[in-house]
Amino acid sequence: MPGALLSELSPGAQAALEAALEDGPGDGLPLIPPTQRAVDAMLASVQEGSGHVLGIMAPAMVEVTVGEAAVCAVMAGCKPAYFPVVLAALEAVMEPEFNFLAIQATTELASPLVIVHGPVAERIGVHSGSGCLGPGFRANATIGRAVRLAAVRLGMAVPGETDMATFGHGGKYAACFAEAACGWEPLHAARGFRAAQSAVTVVAADAPVNVNDYASGSAESVLRMIAGTMAYPGSNNAQGGGEVLLVISPQHLGLLASGGVDRADVQRALFELARVPIKSFSPEIAERVRGRRPGLFEDSSPDAVPVADAPESILLAVAGGPGSHTLFFPTYGETRAVTKPVRE
Repeated sequence: MPGALLSELSPGAQAALEAALEDGPGDGLPLIPPTQRAVDAMLASVQEGSGHVLGIMAPAMVEVTVGEAAVCAVMAGCKPAYFPVVLAALEAVMEPEFNFLAIQATTELASPLVIVHGPVAERIGVHSGSGCLGPGFRANATIGRAVRLAAVRLGMAVPGETDMATFGHGGKYAACFAEAACGWEPLHAARGFRAAQSAVTVVAADAPVNVNDYASGSAESVLRMIAGTMAYPGSNNAQGGGEVLLVISPQHLGLLASGGVDRADVQRALFELARVPIKSFSPEIAERVRGRRPGLFEDSSPDAVPVADAPESILLAVAGGPGSHTLFFPTYGETRAVTKPVRE
């Protein structure tokens, strides 16, 4: 059995663990008691004082301070070195274009997915390889958890009360990974930042849909497979448009690179290929699509509708280990990803 077994916790430690669980809403998992020393260590990793306001957190619509964020980061299990990334992600979700009020309160299952870019990812150990969206990596797990914990504890997104998600999914506990270095321009650089700059991009992502393609031998073939997976009629994006995210594995990226296509080429191809036939919708849903996407029906009634609003609305990141897979993340739809620099 790995690790040493403790004979017992002191009564004070056990009481502190229980108090952390009872003191306000949480995510249902054990929480690290936020001692003053631990919170002070977290605050020492950034220049802003504890009273500095990061933004307004929905649905409670309250100001969120650096000090309150530090408490959530401690409770989630973050190291102080992770805290600048947590702050950047929290600032991102509170930007108006992210539409966090709707995301926090919807019956949909969308939740913030944090993508970490640049040198900070390697410096603090945010994983980009095999299993990067699964268990086993403290930085990924606790940064993602800290953002969600703040959404619950500070924003008061309480399941069944203010957070009305019909089901939810694992990404509502934690969702964070690092973008892998590859031959492409990184996502944050495509969004106006320097490639060597540390940044985070936060996407209001649903649970991912896996694209399993071990047969394709060309860029054209794998693009058709990805597009076919994206174009399912039950997603918010098929019915309402917006942005979507694809996380491409290095193996699929190799196929794309062998065809000489770059990021913009992939976006253009998928925008044209990833379309849902109108006949795939029931009459009631087809009418809903017309109401939500009137611009597509101004001149005529199309045979199919694109999943995203435009080629640039298809966000592309590279991550993961060996294997012929790509992940398609539908989104809430009425939201836009936000990229923020990380405090160095």
